[in-house]
Amino acid sequence: MIELLQKAKEKRSKKINKVEKVKEKMSPKEAYERLGELAKKGYDAITPEEKNVFLKYFGLFDKDEFTPKQFMLRVRIPGGRLTPEQAKVLGEVAKEFGNDYIDLTTRMQVELRYIHIEDVPTILERLESVGITTFQTGIDNLRNIVTDPLDGLAFDNFIKSYETLKSMQELFIKKDEWIGTLPRKFNTAIIGSIANRCNAYGHDACFMLANKDGLYGYNVYLGGKVGKVAKSADIFLRVDEVVPFYEKLIELYREYGFRDNRNKNRLYFLIEAVGMEAFRAALEEFSGQTFERAGETICRLESFEPDMGRVQLRDGSFALHMVVPGGIFSGSDMIEAGQIAAEHGGEVRLTVQQNLYITNIFASKIPEVLAKPLFSKYKNIHSPYFNNLVACAGRNECTYGVIPNKPDAIEMAEYLTKELPLEGKVRMHWSACVKGCGIHEWGDIGFIGAKAKVDGQVVDGVDILMGGSFQKAKEARTILKSIPLKDAKHLIKQIMAEYKASGYKKFEEFYEEVLSEFSPGAIAFLMKFNLALERENLNYRFSLLKHKPIGRFEPLEIFDFGLEIYKNLTADKAYLDVHNFQPVGTQKPEHPKKLNPALPEKIADIVYKMVAPKERYQVFSEILKELP
Repeated sequence: MIELLQKAKEKRSKKINKVEKVKEKMSPKEAYERLGELAKKGYDAITPEEKNVFLKYFGLFDKDEFTPKQFMLRVRIPGGRLTPEQAKVLGEVAKEFGNDYIDLTTRMQVELRYIHIEDVPTILERLESVGITTFQTGIDNLRNIVTDPLDGLAFDNFIKSYETLKSMQELFIKKDEWIGTLPRKFNTAIIGSIANRCNAYGHDACFMLANKDGLYGYNVYLGGKVGKVAKSADIFLRVDEVVPFYEKLIELYREYGFRDNRNKNRLYFLIEAVGMEAFRAALEEFSGQTFERAGETICRLESFEPDMGRVQLRDGSFALHMVVPGGIFSGSDMIEAGQIAAEHGGEVRLTVQQNLYITNIFASKIPEVLAKPLFSKYKNIHSPYFNNLVACAGRNECTYGVIPNKPDAIEMAEYLTKELPLEGKVRMHWSACVKGCGIHEWGDIGFIGAKAKVDGQVVDGVDILMGGSFQKAKEARTILKSIPLKDAKHLIKQIMAEYKASGYKKFEEFYEEVLSEFSPGAIAFLMKFNLALERENLNYRFSLLKHKPIGRFEPLEIFDFGLEIYKNLTADKAYLDVHNFQPVGTQKPEHPKKLNPALPEKIADIVYKMVAPKERYQVFSEILKELP
């Protein structure tokens, strides 16, 4: 089967991308030595190739476009776990060198901003003094490995995975043969818990808690990335088999991964080229061993703890959750978090939701801890719109960002908290562009930065998605595209009102039980039509909860909805005998405007064309274009 990989590689090797050619010009060792020279010479001595490739080996991303002659520094936090001393030093570095600013990221690590190249050697030395590195956090490297933030502590944690995670990292970290030598970035998750608290299925390589013949270990899933859920490789590994397996996997990817089109060089595309079973066989051949077939995957459930604010741990203590909207934190905050952890013998644990836990807080001490200024600033339990809010850096910090993003996410959460307070759980994930650093495809509601038009003018907007699920490893589907940001929060309010009326505790349950049975167009119609009614001050709200699904067939959905809306807005039936199987078209309904002169002309026309026998809409996109 190795031959299949070789053929696939040869087919894609006719043209090597520019980054691969740049990487050949300097070894990692030379790049690191050059970093020291640049710190002495200053920003103006840095070449474009160093900005675009070599400095990223060590986590440095040029932000001259946003903050002149300054960098973002990505800091590696394996498994999101920080000791109090590490939190203290990290916070001090941010205060002294980075305008006291920290971003918590969706890879359970942090990013420092406003960094000057002259300060980098000092910063790296300070971080390294407490065991923190920035190595291999950018470009074509094995990125920060994630796990359950409550690994080793939670009741549902069957296998402590952190030590295995560290051994996996030791295979490659700071080793010249690995730095920058992969075809593309490689993301990894390993989780020994039932609750999926780390977006585990969205990685190139996923090691998931499993049981086979009474033995606990990991099932392997491969090929996850933005927009793609990792698929089972039908492999079961015992705990002591994970590290050697991982080494062979990344060696295989380095050897046979594609190096032409950088948009199609992730592990997913290599597996797609030959098929998972052939890839599995090739991996066995490459490793010189036979793998056990998969057992039963146990890691299925999504975490519920953040909404409760605290999680009881095995030793009787608690992990206290802290809501950090958009992951916008500071060095001062990190120092204070570390101090609280130190006072109670605990740690700071970062999450993929850009929040954090402080561990080892016993019940008698919880009131005292929650009274701390830090918990006043970052609430232990916020509104549902904030508790699980995720947002990537956005246009103000990232070249790819289409919209500001973090401010947009926070503004919407604040608006909804004020306008439509509710109890429940909703996960809103914001990505400023299609690259998906805000993991929009996994949110209950996902947003992707886009451009929209208002009165012929191009404005900031979003695509709106719904139905993503960590629990079921399912990607969200697109509901609306290119919606102006000024309208998005009002549209989301309409679907939140429907969710609130449904009585479901989680939006994910509401989506699965109600919304998933309707077409995306039907959901979009509910949002836009109800917003139009609200703006016209009409005392009626359309609801999907009253409708029996009819197979996502848009013409029937439109007619079904139209009958109800016609009756509610006119106090008359569009077809007197329609429910007695009167053939459609034998009667013609009155125009709603005649029956209800108070109806706005635009709304009345739309309602009429939803039920009229010859002029009837066939797809929701026709209606959405006409809605005011």
